[in-house]
Amino acid sequence: MALHPFRRLLFFSFLICLQTNLNAETAPIISWNPNFKSINLAPYITFIEDISKTESIETVRSRFENQEGKTTTANSLGFGYSKSAYWLRWKMQIDTPAVDHAWIELVSLIDSIDIFILKDGKEISRIHTGRNEDASLRYLLHRNFIFNLPLNENGLYEVVMRFESQGSVLLPLKIWSKESYLEEDSLKSTLFGAYFGVMGVVFFYNLFLFLSIRDKSYLYYILYIFFLALIQSSIWGYTHAYLFPARPQIADLSFPISIGLVNAFALLFARQFVDAKTNMPRLNIYLLIIAVLSALTLVPAFLGFYRLAVMGGLFFTLIVSITLVSVSFYAWYQGFNQARFFLLGSSVVLIGAIIVGLRNFGILPYHFLTNYSVQIGSVLEAIFLSLSLADRINFIQKEKADLQAKSLAEQQSLTDSFSRFFPSQIIPLLNKKDVRDVMLGDAVDGEVAVLFLDIRGFTTISEKLSPRLTFDFLNAFMRFTAPSIERMSGYIDKYIGDSIMAFFPGSSENALKAAKDMLVGLAEFNKKRYELGENEVKIGIGIHYGKVLIGTIGQESRMDGTLIGDTVNTASRLEGKTKELGSSILLSEVAFQKLSTESKASLQSMGEIEIRGREEILTVYGLRM
Repeated sequence: MALHPFRRLLFFSFLICLQTNLNAETAPIISWNPNFKSINLAPYITFIEDISKTESIETVRSRFENQEGKTTTANSLGFGYSKSAYWLRWKMQIDTPAVDHAWIELVSLIDSIDIFILKDGKEISRIHTGRNEDASLRYLLHRNFIFNLPLNENGLYEVVMRFESQGSVLLPLKIWSKESYLEEDSLKSTLFGAYFGVMGVVFFYNLFLFLSIRDKSYLYYILYIFFLALIQSSIWGYTHAYLFPARPQIADLSFPISIGLVNAFALLFARQFVDAKTNMPRLNIYLLIIAVLSALTLVPAFLGFYRLAVMGGLFFTLIVSITLVSVSFYAWYQGFNQARFFLLGSSVVLIGAIIVGLRNFGILPYHFLTNYSVQIGSVLEAIFLSLSLADRINFIQKEKADLQAKSLAEQQSLTDSFSRFFPSQIIPLLNKKDVRDVMLGDAVDGEVAVLFLDIRGFTTISEKLSPRLTFDFLNAFMRFTAPSIERMSGYIDKYIGDSIMAFFPGSSENALKAAKDMLVGLAEFNKKRYELGENEVKIGIGIHYGKVLIGTIGQESRMDGTLIGDTVNTASRLEGKTKELGSSILLSEVAFQKLSTESKASLQSMGEIEIRGREEILTVYGLRM
């Protein structure tokens, strides 16, 4: 029966995992070549698992001689997270003496390392070191473990090595010539420098943005970047060798602490980025719970349970990686376009985390891709997330600009609506910038031409109309009169039933032109009424020029802008005389004298009249017949 694809994958993974201990035979002896650059030790190693961790060098050598050791066909030894100790043995035949500075390199952080070097069966050197030891006491202060091999005499050399660790027991071992190693290490150091340089640039760039705009997304992101870089520093030995060389306990804690916090801050970043509290309430609770649980995985490290802390952290790393991909995909699917870069970044990290996890558990071999997948993924993720945040800034700025535009439009709409009831033209005349600056009692002196318009016989007209039709009639009438005032730079002070009061700052000329324009509009208005069989409408317009007080009256809760003065009263009285004198427009002598020669020529004297409330006689002018 054919295996299900997933079961088949697990089966092959299991076989790969067990390939290091399937072969029980003697490994070949290394034949020394003075021209060598490096030798991978995996094919030459025989190993024994010490489950009880009680074996000694003597008992283990005896077991090796009895061919109880096992060999591997893999390129590197890896036993995953194991509680056992592991003994390794390999041999090298030296026929050419004076071998200078051959080094063993172990690219892995192992808690306890013991090395026994024997020549022709006699112990000539013994070394003890490990992650838990002072890094400054190593043979070479370096991110990796470097051991010197004293191969300066002919003979058969036997090297027995014991490894024990709470972390993943990965044992990629190589022998290097000094020159070749320094050359290779220079290139790797450059690559690591570039990696940490990129992470540093991303960190400080986003720190600057956080300090500038105070968005929590950037705070969580820079903390995420910081602890992600610290994880890589711990994995590759930089923390032990350079940050805390004499404090191995602190260096040890940096790895599980960083794993717990990097997961927590990644989730908090995702929560803030997609605004889960507002857009996805249930998901928001889930992210908070997982973030707290992720952070709690660092607690066992403080209690001495390093392996538990690391394995718990790696477990949550997988959960968090899947969560980030799911959240970013869902947000992008729901139309949150800024999540597209977030999705790419989280996907790359998920792939890298899976690869490293499979490597640490011994399922995948130790090679370039499995070694550097997290660095490659984290750099790409940092770039993608920075792009995502930049995209988010652009979106926020666009959203803010749209809101501002909408707010300005609403404010303008409110201002326009307000100006329908309050003569907004009075505001600049009061030397105010905004209607909110206008206070009750504000007033200024000015010279204006005041125009009063009234419909003759309106009472008779309205008696024949219903209230609704009366409103319609007045609005239709005002539609052609008001624009005439506005076209001539006049301001309507108020509508008084069937009357209009308007003013023209410093200009009788404009007032007269507006009045004449109204008569033109009235003719068109009456033409339409005639076609409907309705009576003709007649108007009277009075214009006077003089000083007024422009200001606000009323009370604090309800005020009105208006003009007060004798000029207003006189204009109103002149309008009342138009029917009596048989002229649609009447101007006072003062207003007449302010006209241009051409405008004066269009008028004729209507004689002198008395106006109620005034002692002096006024000379008035009307349109020439």
